[in-house]
Amino acid sequence: MITYSGGHRSHFREPVPPSATLRLRIRNDHHIVTSFHSADGVNWTRHGLRFETSGYNANTASDLLSLRPALFAAGHGTVTFSDFRYRAVR
Repeated sequence: MITYSGGHRSHFREPVPPSATLRLRIRNDHHIVTSFHSADGVNWTRHGLRFETSGYNANTASDLLSLRPALFAAGHGTVTFSDFRYRAVR
């Protein structure tokens, strides 16, 4: 799994065991963005990189961009993204 920050590829590759299904979780807790992955939806592994994003807004990002999560797949085969949920912090 490869992480991108500000549109640039991270130097850190997260080793993820091959699996027919991979679940991803992205959490923004007070501007600290953390990613998790799981093959079974029960046992979650935290990604080695976390991002402090409090200063990432239209005033500091190039081309007036804002913080936006995104998923994409590359390589051979097929991918289906499903069951996307967004829950606001209460």
